[in-house]
Amino acid sequence: MTTIIFVLNATNYFILSYAITQPVNHDLINSSNMLKITLKSSSEFHGIAGQYMKIAGEITNLSPNTMDGGIAYISIVDITEKIPVDLEDWSVEKGLYIPNFLPSQTLPLEWNIRLVKAGNYAVDILFNTEGQFSSPPVASSKIQLEVLPKFNLNPNNVLPIAFGVPGILIGIFGVLNYIRGRKMGIYN
Repeated sequence: MTTIIFVLNATNYFILSYAITQPVNHDLINSSNMLKITLKSSSEFHGIAGQYMKIAGEITNLSPNTMDGGIAYISIVDITEKIPVDLEDWSVEKGLYIPNFLPSQTLPLEWNIRLVKAGNYAVDILFNTEGQFSSPPVASSKIQLEVLPKFNLNPNNVLPIAFGVPGILIGIFGVLNYIRGRKMGIYN
């Protein structure tokens, strides 16, 4: 905004203000358009809860100059419930700090995630340049992830205990009953 002051006399003055608006070219301000994230993993994945999946990609500096680094991270969104997923249970590796990018440098990116809950998800890799808080992150294409529920007939291996302990007790009591019956003359 530009302010113009018109002085009418020594004691009174009149202020006329107007705003000069010009379109701002964010491409000139935002250096993130010089970064490219390529997804190396399949764009579609179907798995069962409990499985592990690897998300791989690479980030490339398209600029002829060295660029500031930042943090690369993954984002998982539950498409059905339309909410972001907390990565605490899904991945041990949260973000990867990259200190800087040399001209035309390509760096690999990789995360291992555990499929926790059944549902439909969208997964992508994001990169925020250090110090550029007002610019949007650079994003990769999305992975469509379908996680099916795990059906387990023996959850936590309880079937050997559930059937084994009563079987052993029935066997012990049967043997004791037989020994007692022989002593009393029932089984002669």
